[in-house]
Amino acid sequence: MNLNLFKTYVKVVETQNLSKTAEEFGLSQPAVTKQIQSLEDIYGVLLLERSGRRLKTTEAGETLYYCARDIIKAMEKAEKAMEEVSESRRGSLGLGASNIPGEYILPQLIKRFKEKHSNVSISIDIADTEKIFSRVAERELDVAIVGGWINNRKVEGFEWLEDELVVVMPEHHKLARSGEINLESIAGDKWIFREKGSGTRKAVEDLLTAHGIKKEDLHVYIEAGSTEAVLASVEAGMGISIVSRWAVKKAENYRKIHSARISNPLVKRHFYVIYPRQKSRRKSVNNFLEYVKKLEEPGKSGNHNI
Repeated sequence: MNLNLFKTYVKVVETQNLSKTAEEFGLSQPAVTKQIQSLEDIYGVLLLERSGRRLKTTEAGETLYYCARDIIKAMEKAEKAMEEVSESRRGSLGLGASNIPGEYILPQLIKRFKEKHSNVSISIDIADTEKIFSRVAERELDVAIVGGWINNRKVEGFEWLEDELVVVMPEHHKLARSGEINLESIAGDKWIFREKGSGTRKAVEDLLTAHGIKKEDLHVYIEAGSTEAVLASVEAGMGISIVSRWAVKKAENYRKIHSARISNPLVKRHFYVIYPRQKSRRKSVNNFLEYVKKLEEPGKSGNHNI
C-alpha cells in the first residue's frame, strides 16, 4: 500500500476540498481524485460523498480516516525511531543555495559540518533564489540558503548572515581608485545585471529604486546567469555591476577588477536559511539547522513564520 494514498485521503477529509488538497501537495485536482478512487477500488466501498460544495465521509470513509491517520502517525514514529538509531550510518541531507551563498559560503560551511558529522551524505543544488524557494516548498530540499525572502506559506526560515552590496568595475575604470562610490556617479555607465529570479538582482533593483534610479533608464549591456559570469564580463571591460561583497573577496586577487563600497544607504541585506514547513524533521536536518544557527551574527537574526 502506498502511504501517499493515505496522506492524500486524510488531507481531503480534513479540508473537505479536493482543490485545497491538490494545492497543498502540489498535485493537480484530477491526480487527487484518482488517488481517492484508487482507495475506493482497493476496499470496494464508497469513501466520500458530496454535500453541497464540501466532501463528507461515508461510514466506511470515516472508519478509514481514523485508521489511515493512525497508520501515518505510526509510520512517522517508526521513521523517526529508525533515523535516531541509524543516523550515523545512513543520515542524508539535501541542501540548496542561491548563487552567492552556494559558491562562496556553503562549501566551507559543509566542510566544517562534515568534520563533526562525517557519515551524513550531502547533496547540493545551486540555482537562483526563486527556483530554490520553489524546491524547498515542494520538499525537494531539506535546507537552503538564499539571498532574498519570498513569501511562501509552505516555507519557513530565519534571517542569517549579513551581506553588503559593492560596485565592481574594470581595473582601468575612471573610478577604480575610489574607495567609495555614489550611485549617481555610475548611473551613466554600461551595466551588467544578473538574470531574473536572482536574489542579488532583486536587491540591486530595490537599492536603485530606493535612490530614484530606474533600471529602465540604465544602459544594461548584458544580463549574466551567474556571479562569476558577471565578474568575467566586468573584467572584459563590458561595464560595471553591483554584487555581493562575498563574491569579490577572492575575485580581486585573480581578476583584473576593482571593487568599491557604495556611499548611499540601504546597501546591506541578509541571507536567509529556509526549510519546508513541516511538523518534524530528520535528525540530520535538525543537526544542520542547529549548526547554522550557532553561526548567526549577534543581533542580526529574525524569525520568519509566514
